[in-house]
Amino acid sequence: GDFDVVDAIKNSYERDQSKQEQFGKDKGYNYIKELSNDNHQLYYNPEKKHLFMSVAGTHNLSDVGTDAMLVAGKLKDTKRYQEADMALKKAKQMYDVKSSSGVGHSLGGAIMSKLSIDKKVTVNKASEPGARTRQGETHIRTAGDVVSMFGADAKNTTTYHKRGFSLSDPLTWLPSHTYKNLASENFKIGGFV
Repeated sequence: GDFDVVDAIKNSYERDQSKQEQFGKDKGYNYIKELSNDNHQLYYNPEKKHLFMSVAGTHNLSDVGTDAMLVAGKLKDTKRYQEADMALKKAKQMYDVKSSSGVGHSLGGAIMSKLSIDKKVTVNKASEPGARTRQGETHIRTAGDVVSMFGADAKNTTTYHKRGFSLSDPLTWLPSHTYKNLASENFKIGGFV
């Protein structure tokens, strides 16, 4: 029942909801359509009583304001965070959830970090100065990524030094931020039993 982290993040950016509905079916997960949207997706495995959530990063114009609020330390005051938090709480009320896990990239990682989920993986998480990882969080970042650099020294953070990415070379900053850099690393996040 393990999900590939890169596949789960890629799914969070998927625009075709019918494709999102198929994610996790082979592992016994059902898409929770009424609580999912373009920004976050929820899946439930009734056999394992496990809830899985994925949160996309910045991918539309309204996210720019959310990014600004994040930098100001007010992410929890944003509509984007509050919608994800409310959907998660409703899912936990609707289903017999024994455990939960989730993934998020960039802004999605910052949101995921603050949600009440047992086990979470954040990738190149957007960070404000003094950022930290939270209980149950593993943060993965790529060297040279300026978006996640404030959280580079936080506990449970692993920085992968990919050839060609450097903070001293601004031309590598954007390419180093993509989750696709980790595709060959085979990171998994498990469904609990």
